[in-house]
Formats: sequence, C-alpha cells, structure tokens
Amino acid sequence: MAEADHKILSAEIKLGSQYYFYMETQTALAVPDEDNCIVVYSSIQAPEYAESTISRCLGIPEHNVCVITRRVGGGFGGKAMKAIPVATACALAAYNLRRPVRMYMNRKTDMKTTGGRHPMEVTYNVGFKEDGKITALHLDILINAGIGTDISPIIPLFMVGAIKKYDWGAFSFDIKVCRTNHSSKSAMRGPGEVQGTFISEAVIEHVASVLSMDVDSD
Repeated sequence: MAEADHKILSAEIKLGSQYYFYMETQTALAVPDEDNCIVVYSSIQAPEYAESTISRCLGIPEHNVCVITRRVGGGFGGKAMKAIPVATACALAAYNLRRPVRMYMNRKTDMKTTGGRHPMEVTYNVGFKEDGKITALHLDILINAGIGTDISPIIPLFMVGAIKKYDWGAFSFDIKVCRTNHSSKSAMRGPGEVQGTFISEAVIEHVASVLSMDVDSD
C-alpha cells in the first residue's frame, strides 16, 4: 500500500442472496423393499449423500439403501445438499409404515428452506498507481452462512481462487463465515467463484472511475 499514488479506503460491497427457481421443487418417492431394504427416488444431484444419511437415520447398512435419480428437474446446486432432508424424511415414513410414500415441497416452502446463494458484506482497501496499476488490496469479507454448515466452510477457498485471477500486488484478506438465524445457504452455480469475480470486477471499476480511465484499457 505504501507504493500507491492513490488509495481507496473502507469501500463497501453488499451481495444479496439468490433463489434457484428450478422447474421442479424438492421431491422424493420411497418404496420399502424386501430384506429390510428401501428404494428412494429423489430429484437429488448427489445421491450418494442421501444414501449415507438415510442409512444412518434408519439404522440399516448403506447397501440396503438404493437412491435413484432419474432426472433432477433443474438443480443449479439447490438439490445437492438440500434434497437430503426430503429424501430422508420420505424414507423414514415409508420404512416405518411399510408402504410407499411420496413427498414434495410447494414453492413457498421450498424457497424458505433451501437458502440459496450466500449473501456477503465486503469492505476493501486498495492502492494503485497513476497509470492504474494496482499495488495492494485488502478485503474484509463477512459471509452469511445461515443456521447450518452445509458447504459454507469451503466458500472462502473458491472466492480466493476467483479473486486471484488478477495481480493485485500485495494481496491480503480476512474472511469470516458467520452463523446467523437465516436458513442455511448452499451451493449455487459457481459457489464463491461468482461472488469473488464480482468483487474483483467491482474493485477494478472503482479504481478506473477514480482515475477517469476506461476499465478495459491496457
């Protein structure tokens, strides 16, 4: 930062959440099978995760659980982890009742429970030369993870990878994943990478604006 001709201090970026709007909401059909087995048809993007969760919930071996995904009906990350509770609840009901059980969420319930993309609050300090070369960037990022863990712990890794596409000179960051009273956030189309890319472009455009430069100039 000491090498900079100009500095922008304590600038802020706020990124909101985003719902998936897939065609089909979370849904599952569970059918009890012979020999203490169960077959679950689920619109899930990661059937292996549902298999292990259902196994633990029912207290049966994983090889007694068969999870089949014929089609997802639109996912965008929202049916990776968020489909597990529906598939598991459906399997539990079918296992105890010894009869097929189908469950699906209406759109309102789906929107309340699936969480969506991680909202963030970003504060940044950036130093740059008269010619537009950035010499230093520091980011303070608060990630709203919601009430549960989900994939939130790995979001910072994806963000930093996206931000480092550019040469910032001296680059530092402090990223905190925050537990809140919101529904837990989850994977959504380039999780972390989308936010990281937006932050990078916003910083560059801010610098260009201060210098009255074209952001696409060499």
